[in-house]
Amino acid sequence: IFLGSWYTRLLHDSAAGKLTAPEQRERLATIQRFEHMLHNDGTLLVKLWLHVDRDTQQKRLAADRIRLQHLPAAAAQWAEDPAAAQGAADQVLAESSSATAPWHLITAADPRQRDLDAGATLLRMMTERAAVARGGNGATSTPYPPPAHATTTPALALAAVPSDLRLSKSTYRRSLVEQQQRLQALAWRAHEAQRSLVAVFEGWDAAGKGSAIRRVTAAMDPRLYRVVQSSAPSDEERAQHYLWRYWRALERRGRTMLFDRSWYGRVLVERVEGFASTEEWQRAYEEINDFEAQIAGHGGVLLKFWLHISPEEQLHRFRQRETTPHKQHKITEDDWRNRERWEDYERAVLDMLALTSTPNAPWILVAANDKRYARVQILRALCDRLEQALGTQP
Repeated sequence: IFLGSWYTRLLHDSAAGKLTAPEQRERLATIQRFEHMLHNDGTLLVKLWLHVDRDTQQKRLAADRIRLQHLPAAAAQWAEDPAAAQGAADQVLAESSSATAPWHLITAADPRQRDLDAGATLLRMMTERAAVARGGNGATSTPYPPPAHATTTPALALAAVPSDLRLSKSTYRRSLVEQQQRLQALAWRAHEAQRSLVAVFEGWDAAGKGSAIRRVTAAMDPRLYRVVQSSAPSDEERAQHYLWRYWRALERRGRTMLFDRSWYGRVLVERVEGFASTEEWQRAYEEINDFEAQIAGHGGVLLKFWLHISPEEQLHRFRQRETTPHKQHKITEDDWRNRERWEDYERAVLDMLALTSTPNAPWILVAANDKRYARVQILRALCDRLEQALGTQP
């Protein structure tokens, strides 16, 4: 239950004249995509607008001087300029009421009648949803359009990733120190500029995601970053939208988040293993694009790495893990089973690269047959992107 919601800031900014028409349309479109996503996941959205006339509002505020004194600035502005507030509300409600998430107008002059009407509306909506479920229609999702974003890098093809790029130990040590020193300085600059860094690490099993992340964190002050590991969702997480646990993981401005696997599990393992229905993983591409666009729109610097190794190199690393005592915990039956479905996963990866590589969040293919080369490539890409975002030169 939300007292106020994602509409509150939009309404206040609109009433204050802070938004141009295109800015207001974009905010409304973002909200509508969010609500459509929740609806498709089976959420019942009930939006109540409690309306009082000007005289009733003034009487209530006058009768409660303490509340009037402690109103938030935006709410106080609404009380002072009711015409602007009403105009903003009329426009926003008209443009954001849809078949899947309509607004319900509740007259709030009489508190008792208001409570009865609000309760009756909730009961009616919940009863209708329950009837749909009992009728065997299941989820009430609506068709989802194909992703609007085509790949920005047509050359994103796994077959084109070089398999023979290597660094000697001496070159690696020198390059590693050089790039880590760059990243150390840039991480502090990003923090001071209140720019968040979000780095996503995906790749084949045994591609070296964890070791690459450790080389990144070695360059950063521990106060500036958090590593988020994506394991199988808990019961609590499964009960929510699949992006819920990642919404919660995002940090405040100026912090760095490193995702060891991520929301792309929806279109990879959940697709291949059948944990998500065809409709669910097909609509996830657009949901993910929108999620990442919001991160970028709030000043986040987003990089996505796919660590690519050949099947032969993966087999070599699997066997190494089996025969090395301190690495044996890294190899499981699931790893071997996933390897048997290499072609299925490869198709899912190619779709992911094609449908979610966008101007604000392009995929970076990392040649990871040589771990030393991959680590330096990742560090260099992080530094280059931060320099670009912060307006600094190497």
